[in-house]
Amino acid sequence: MISLKIVLYPDGCLKLFKASGHARAGYKKGEDIVCASVTALLRTCAKLLSMQTDLITEGDAPEPGEMYLILHNPPADRIEWIRGITDFLLSGLKDLKSEYADFLRLDINGKIIGED
Repeated sequence: MISLKIVLYPDGCLKLFKASGHARAGYKKGEDIVCASVTALLRTCAKLLSMQTDLITEGDAPEPGEMYLILHNPPADRIEWIRGITDFLLSGLKDLKSEYADFLRLDINGKIIGED
């Protein structure tokens, strides 16, 4: 199972994400649609944020199945743009969680999505 922790700033912008694990959704290694989808969403988000010269980010993927990103104190004039990236990321992850619930644990600001 992929465990994904997301923390948002009070304004709804991404503060950090941390992913660990593998979905093991019944596909051969390298062909797992859940892992590939989560990876594509997280990498794209990280790349978009880290390419901005006025944003301070840190992150790494130290080994297979592990990735994190931290966005430090985003400037006020970039909040709407960052919120758009955040909304895109969350929408994609929530869709994956609803379709592949057994393979993704999604924690957003301490609330486990899909578990009541």
